[in-house]
Amino acid sequence: MTATTWRLPPIPVLLAGVMLIACAEVGGASMAQWKLELTRWARGIMLARPQVHGLVGVRDVDEQILDEALVKFDAGLRLFHLHAEGMGTIIIVTTMVASSVVGHGALRRAIVLLITAGGAGYPLGYLLWSALIPFRGIARGKSVAEWLVWIPFGGAAIVAMWLLAGALAVQCVRSMRGRRESAS
Repeated sequence: MTATTWRLPPIPVLLAGVMLIACAEVGGASMAQWKLELTRWARGIMLARPQVHGLVGVRDVDEQILDEALVKFDAGLRLFHLHAEGMGTIIIVTTMVASSVVGHGALRRAIVLLITAGGAGYPLGYLLWSALIPFRGIARGKSVAEWLVWIPFGGAAIVAMWLLAGALAVQCVRSMRGRRESAS
């Protein structure tokens, strides 16, 4: 059995992962620092667009609708923070594995590109969703974020992970065959 020498992925890939984590931390700190201001801003826009949110002019009814939208608005910001931290780490770790273990150059480059682009883009969907909630509503904002960000970027990350898993499975099978042949 040969030891694997760990290789760093290209510097721009590492930069993308580290910058995504840094943006997550700034986003988390900003949410804590300006929670009240963000909530007031979103609420003001929602009140200016009653038809978008189904507001009927009855305080008891409207407050429930606004509360739900504001909870989703806050949740989208929190999900950006969490996903950006996680995907930044995933970009760094999986591209290091791909750079170190995947022997075929074109496959390695495809995996690194897909996981970097997909991983860096996916968390931005949560920011987009949160930004759209006051203007378009919860469902419409989510639909836009899904089609513009989550499906294409999340899809790229998923394809990359399956390609990496497949490449690792092939390496595993080859390694086991090599051990059996050398033991015979």
